[in-house]
Amino acid sequence: MKNPFDPNRKPLWWPEDMRVPTALPHQPGTKIEKFVLLINPFYPKDPHASFGKHVLTPTLAMTSIAGATPADWHVEYWDEDLLQGPVPTAQMPVLVGIMVHLTFARRAYALADWFRANGVKVVLGGLHVLSCPDEVQGHADAIVVGEGVQVWPRVLRDFEAGQLQARYAATYERSYDLDPPPRRELLARQSYLTTTSLIATRGCHNRCGFCYLSTEGLQMPYRVREENDIRQQFEKDKQPYAVFIDNNLGSKPEYLRRLCRALAPLEKIWSAAVTLDVTDDPSLVRDMALAGCTGVFIGFESLRSEEH
Repeated sequence: MKNPFDPNRKPLWWPEDMRVPTALPHQPGTKIEKFVLLINPFYPKDPHASFGKHVLTPTLAMTSIAGATPADWHVEYWDEDLLQGPVPTAQMPVLVGIMVHLTFARRAYALADWFRANGVKVVLGGLHVLSCPDEVQGHADAIVVGEGVQVWPRVLRDFEAGQLQARYAATYERSYDLDPPPRRELLARQSYLTTTSLIATRGCHNRCGFCYLSTEGLQMPYRVREENDIRQQFEKDKQPYAVFIDNNLGSKPEYLRRLCRALAPLEKIWSAAVTLDVTDDPSLVRDMALAGCTGVFIGFESLRSEEH
């Protein structure tokens, strides 16, 4: 077998569509009142990884924002990672929400700048906004620092009143049960392995150096959502498989046990991120298996016991 670390090794196949974003829209169309467009920007795909990894499940950030959007607004969601071409602009929104992470910050800024140049107000949120709000501010009419679901209705009210603020901040203290469920019906269902991405908990009891939860100044308490609500979301989406995208679904073992017992009657399968200490209780691992858990994602910060 050829040495995969050989610098003279033939480059891997890397199609242009997977490494270069589509061109920005050519021409703005007609503005539609009370129309908001939510965008998940493109980022280059790793030729060493499966493309399926990038379309495993949709982000919950934007569908959750959509869930918090008042019923008298028309909302659409565009995921650039599905490689569908340029963002549609035949009908122009009056407001655009764009998620910003470090991996695709430049693309998010390019999209934001284009929409602003064409008279559309832009709101930016996401992890990079939390980490670098002053940098992000220059590309937006408004930024949201923290959990956007809490403040999104206020953002829309201020926009309608012509009083959009430059910065909105949300804490992490509010009960997670108060958040509306995500609007998964906005998703291109055939384009993902499953559209049932779920978040049952927020936060983690650990602060691993590689995780965004260790960001200086970030105080995020561990919160859980009522387990029957999670079961209902899973059941309603009518998919056989779900992915929990929680930071650590097992941070509160007794909650995980209750969740497993709520999910078991569905006879569906799921996977989740946990830490290795979930195996300290074999009965909990058994409950997970009986509830349909077929895989877990575990991050190892070090393989050396003295650095544990």
